[in-house]
Parts: sequence; structure tokens; C-alpha cells
Amino acid sequence: MANYHGRKSLDLGLLEIETKINALDLKILEVFEDTFSSFYEKDLEKSKKVIKNDYLINKSSLEIENNSIEVIRRETPLASDMRKLTSYMFVSQELERIGDYLSGICKINLKIGKKPFITKFEKIPKMEAIAKNMLKDSIKLFSNVPEEKKAIKAARKIFSQDDEIDYLNYQVQNDLIKRMSRDSKLVEQGTYIIWVAHNLERISDRANNIAERTIYVITGDSGAIVPYELEE
Repeated sequence: MANYHGRKSLDLGLLEIETKINALDLKILEVFEDTFSSFYEKDLEKSKKVIKNDYLINKSSLEIENNSIEVIRRETPLASDMRKLTSYMFVSQELERIGDYLSGICKINLKIGKKPFITKFEKIPKMEAIAKNMLKDSIKLFSNVPEEKKAIKAARKIFSQDDEIDYLNYQVQNDLIKRMSRDSKLVEQGTYIIWVAHNLERISDRANNIAERTIYVITGDSGAIVPYELEE
């Protein structure tokens, strides 16, 4: 009977943390949309709102970490439960960092202000779409953990997009550096746009980390899948 009540208490603790992770997932995806709509539309007020509310993401991440530590302290988790609890902390920190990258893009938007963009955006929207898909897919994978083979297949799909976003990031940097070297007036905004691309590339890396962590939750082996390994 004691074991039953202990397990029930542990399951309730896990469920509470899962609920908070899911809420943070939704918040991050909402902030992602707001960040880029404000950037393309030069909606400075929306950018200010994202920046102002970044502390809410930080607060949620810290709550998840503290709740996970408390469950570990209070209960007697099995190895599989410990993997979940440590992964909740890990993923909440990754989401918090993604929030920081998005807030950073909004700060860049405020610095550029209402000035016309120096370039027609082609690669940035492509990077945004890839990063957003990777983030959505990694969040879905972590929140709805399938059996091992399906999880590895889904993770490989996420990993496979990383090379494309890295190459687009390189192209943005290369194109703008060439233009800035020819016209010093473009240096300030060109540097800001390079940072936008950089932040998108970093968001995609965090999405990879979340997918990789999901495999760890299932297998207990952080090396169970090589990120860029082709599917057999």
C-alpha cells in the first residue's frame, strides 16, 4: 500500500511538471510568431511586449526546475523517472534560451526601428520557417514520446534540417559582409540582420537538443542516435 501511494504521489508530481512544460511550449511558439510578425511588419510595440514578457518564460523555466528538484527530493524515483525529471529541467532551460534568442531579435528590431530594410528578405524567412518547424516537431516529440523506432525516425527528420539552416546562415553572413565591405552605410543594419540569422541558427540547435533529449528519455543512452546518421 505504501508503494502504491508513493507511486501515485510521484505520478502526480510528474504530471504537474508535464503540464507546466506543455504551457511553456505553447508560450514559446506564441512568442516565436510574435517576434517575426513584429520584425517583418516593423511593429515596435509588439517587439517591446515580447521583451517585457520574457521574464515570464524565465519564471516558468525556473518553476519547472524547482518542481523537478522537489520531486526528486521528496519521492524515490526509478531510473526511468529520473531521466524524465532531469530532462524536464534540461528542456525547460533550452526553451528559456530560445526565449532569450527571440527577445534578442525583438531588441534588434527596436534598434533598426522604422528605417527601411537594406535587403529583400529571402533567406531569413526560409531560416525562420525551418527553425519553426524544427522547434514544433521537437516539442511534439518530447511531449508525446512514441516508441523507440518512431522516436528515432522523428528525431532524424529534425536533425536532417540542420545542415540547410546552417548553409542559409552562412549565405546571409557572406552576402551581407560583401555588401557592407562595398558600402559602409550598410554596416550597422547589416550586422543586426546577421545577428537575426545567427539567433535562428541557435534556435535550430536548441530544437536538435530537445529531440536528442527525447531519445535519451526512451533509451537512457545519450549516444543512442547519431544526429546526422542516415536512416537505414
